[in-house]
Amino acid sequence: MFKVPVLLILYNRTEETHKVFQILRTVQPTTLYVAGDGPKPDNMIDRLHVYQAQSVIQPEWPCQVHHLWQENHLGKSKMIETAIRWFFSQEEEGIILFDDTQPSYDFFPYCEELLSKYRNDERVYSIGGTYLRHRSRKRYSKRIKKGGSSYFFSAYAATWGFATWRNRMNDFSLSMDQYSNEDFAKIVDPYMKKQNHKNYWVRRFTSIKKNNANYWDYQYNLHVWSHKGICITPYLNLTTNIGFKQKNQRKTRRLKRNAYPIMPLVHPTEIVQNNKEDKYMFRHIFKRAYLYLFRDWLKEILPNKNNLD
Repeated sequence: MFKVPVLLILYNRTEETHKVFQILRTVQPTTLYVAGDGPKPDNMIDRLHVYQAQSVIQPEWPCQVHHLWQENHLGKSKMIETAIRWFFSQEEEGIILFDDTQPSYDFFPYCEELLSKYRNDERVYSIGGTYLRHRSRKRYSKRIKKGGSSYFFSAYAATWGFATWRNRMNDFSLSMDQYSNEDFAKIVDPYMKKQNHKNYWVRRFTSIKKNNANYWDYQYNLHVWSHKGICITPYLNLTTNIGFKQKNQRKTRRLKRNAYPIMPLVHPTEIVQNNKEDKYMFRHIFKRAYLYLFRDWLKEILPNKNNLD
């Protein structure tokens, strides 16, 4: 039995939800929170898919299950914000999963150990499970033999399955009204060594605020940086995104990685941002594939003024 509380956020993906739930069935968390977005208005097919996905969650092990089913459709980012606030109103710490993110079995003890280790160190804001730079288990083993660690500290929050604490999430909000463009520049500056990297993030945050848009991954990074926090990323990928649409396979290929076992962990000796790894993330992930995702998201939401996500 796994004692760390787990939050699963889902929508209308029955097959993907089933795959994630099979992992949870094996891990057997003793406390499970499930939050589901409601169907889009006047869409009976979507309503059916929503109910089918929700019906997958039937724990067969001793488990306290809490549900938060939305009557109306909130959209991805608002649903995530709502679910996280609900989860941490009842728990001090925990793991957050999504219906399109399949964790490895080692992801769970990895999160459990790091939640305990950094519980009282409020520099650490997020424990991610995703490593998008390719590294095989064999290469990882060589790294450990040479005295390397199992994970590093990054400016970027890896959000395809992650763990965190209530006191790091108390004031998380999608709202960006309190920030000016000058604030964005000051917040980003300590994390980015190159001016074009700083400019990129300031433009992204300015665009999201200007369009009154909700793109929670970006807003979560802003939340971490505004608190001078830092994030943990493993040197081996522990989660696989299984939700990419087939038509976007070419654009998102670099974002798909197999998951590997990582336990036992070898801890780094100091908490210092790994600028080399973050430089790779910016050049090969955010500047390329994430831009495609951002454009696709804008195309999806802009025609519908009533749904900003």
